[in-house]
Amino acid sequence: MRRAAALALLLAAPGLAFAGPEASHAATPAPAAVPAAPRQTVIVGLKGKTIVVTPGLLDGLDRGQAVLINDGATQTYDGVILTELLRMVGAPTGLFMHGAADRDYLVVTGADGFRAIYSLAETDRAIQKHDVILADHMNGRPLDARDAPFRLVVDGDQQSARSVYGVTRIELKQLP
Repeated sequence: MRRAAALALLLAAPGLAFAGPEASHAATPAPAAVPAAPRQTVIVGLKGKTIVVTPGLLDGLDRGQAVLINDGATQTYDGVILTELLRMVGAPTGLFMHGAADRDYLVVTGADGFRAIYSLAETDRAIQKHDVILADHMNGRPLDARDAPFRLVVDGDQQSARSVYGVTRIELKQLP
């Protein structure tokens, strides 16, 4: 009885109208969308040399393709061969991939905090027959907001488990 009496008082009060829950949401203005800050991708070499990856930096660099299976669907990614970028920060590549370079590895970090580790040797075209790319396109179209600005993809990986999307940092390190 008390609930019925309270409802009757609310409905009878001047200036108050009961229109249901949908009306209360419609009257509230939607918050303005705040654009996400553009993500920046940096690559850091063993001696601290750092580059910021920009579209201008990628112009003219060797590009490749990598096929990756995402949730059972085959996707084709296009992007710059990772070795090209690693060379810019002083990473040993090609004929220099021996001795101490065999202890070098990459820590690749995504915008969501996910990190994956790759040996430097497995990313080098002179050693590995499968391309490893910093992709900026999937299936011929620019990456979506989650994957952008770049996604690290190893051609032939049967799962996307170690493919880092939204790459923000690639750091070259060496085992002691």
